[in-house]
Amino acid sequence: MDSRRPEDALGLLLAARTGRLTRRQILSRGLQLGLSTPAILALLAACQRGGGTTTPTAAPAGATPQAAQTPTAGRRESENREFVVLFFGGVPDLDPQSAYDNQASALFLACYEMLIKLKGESTFEYEPMLAREWSQNENFTEFTFKLPPNAVFHDGSPCDADAVKRSFTRFLKMGRGPVNVISRFVEDPDEQIQVVDPTTIKFVMAKPQPLFLAAMASEYGPLVVSPKAWDEHKTAGDEFAHDWFSQNIVGTGPYKPVELLQQERFVFERFDQYHGERPFFDRIIARVVPEDATRRQLMETGEAHGCAYINPEDLLAMKQNPNLQVIEYDTTEVDWVRMNYALLNTKARQGFCYAWPYQEVIEKVLRGFARPINGPIADTVIGYDPSIPTYTTDLQRAKQLLTEAGIKEGDTFTYMYSSGDQTDAAMAQLFQANLAQIGIRLELQQVERAALLELAYGDTPPEQRPHFMSGGWWPDYNDSWNQIYPNYHSDSVGSKGSNAMFYRNPEVDRLMNQLKDAASEDEIRRLTGQIVKILTWDDPAAIFYAQIRKATVLQKDIRGFVPNPIYINSYNFWAMWREAL
Repeated sequence: MDSRRPEDALGLLLAARTGRLTRRQILSRGLQLGLSTPAILALLAACQRGGGTTTPTAAPAGATPQAAQTPTAGRRESENREFVVLFFGGVPDLDPQSAYDNQASALFLACYEMLIKLKGESTFEYEPMLAREWSQNENFTEFTFKLPPNAVFHDGSPCDADAVKRSFTRFLKMGRGPVNVISRFVEDPDEQIQVVDPTTIKFVMAKPQPLFLAAMASEYGPLVVSPKAWDEHKTAGDEFAHDWFSQNIVGTGPYKPVELLQQERFVFERFDQYHGERPFFDRIIARVVPEDATRRQLMETGEAHGCAYINPEDLLAMKQNPNLQVIEYDTTEVDWVRMNYALLNTKARQGFCYAWPYQEVIEKVLRGFARPINGPIADTVIGYDPSIPTYTTDLQRAKQLLTEAGIKEGDTFTYMYSSGDQTDAAMAQLFQANLAQIGIRLELQQVERAALLELAYGDTPPEQRPHFMSGGWWPDYNDSWNQIYPNYHSDSVGSKGSNAMFYRNPEVDRLMNQLKDAASEDEIRRLTGQIVKILTWDDPAAIFYAQIRKATVLQKDIRGFVPNPIYINSYNFWAMWREAL
């Protein structure tokens, strides 16, 4: 604990133990009192383990991830051990250290593993995944993970500490997509990742990093891949074997792939050599079904068992179906329309922001599964600033700004979104209608989801991209920098991140670089507020229109599913099962 304010720390500890304060309230109040972030997190860890002065340990040695959350004794299990989940588009990249794609991450949670994962619905607490236990020193500069001695990859090679180090080295040196999740903390894997013994690996930081565990629990990037597969498939022109991993899967997860048809379906069977507890389902099938109506039909006929991609109108109807569960939950997702920074000047982007049909989208399209937002940060993410105003539709102001930008009546712009998505289509059509009222033409372009992802995360120059592209994001862990950096820092353009419209603002870059190392919540809020004001008003990067509430639809006999505000649209396959009704 922070020796400068022992009485304050003691008061917070007592309040937490008696249930008078939540974890978030403790964090906020501790920062207000002047306690350091590491001290507050150490206090929370002490509270979680019930007191004492030993180094926090996440789980007892030898414990399995499922043992505490999926008791099997006495439950009525069905003989049907197949789970069919529906996706709305293909998954072009299956490399977990490259793909920055939600549907890909949902697959990865069946077959790859992070060292740790978020616990239940929490965004601050963790539990074992590949690692069996972990600890950190008092100032959060060293993090040690213990691996199970029997862990192996799907190719039969051992997953020991050396393999884990090599996997993280590949991730960091390859430098694709989600690399910022870990490179924020680990710049030199050769020096900062240490193999202590075959089952112990240590990460060493140059300064306190209280957010490191949160990043390690991200489903984007820090997943462990087989070094044996890497060695066997790398080439002179592809030293990280990315081309091979983009089409193949070799992890340590409870399921191994038996069929990978990236535009059609993915089939996984239980991995008999899995180091953890045996999962209930023998077989996981992910079907690619682009049409909203067909996904709904497959759920209502019972041919599919789970779907996280149902439009709001259908969700309202499916809530009345006694054979289905519609599980709603709040998320950290913010949806936006990206604007092409190279093709649209500042006044043009400001004008288009005023032309967006905000209220109609919230009420008529999203149907209560969203609320207005004032920028790219959800109101549950550390750094959110409620003082920043939100846009409202003002076509007169839009026309004035667009005219000042040099845009004339009859000019045509392009808006690209994924085919088969009725929600995106409806929003695009409303936007098109608004612009038509002020003499601007909007051409709508529907493309296959895989093509949209390849364009968004590829290196096609901005001049060859549309003016607008549908999108949205949520943080890999609960932190504003992690939400903003991959989307709007100039270092994240193209395949380096998800800055799909090549936004480049030197002041935003400068502030983000400071935000990366912010030492207090006050500093996080101050810097985030300045960044969001620029991104939203001064030099708009996107049309920010909604914070999203999600729902996953399951058959009524599915048990064990737990939604998480950060693992959005994903499934905790290892804990789920089917009840005999």
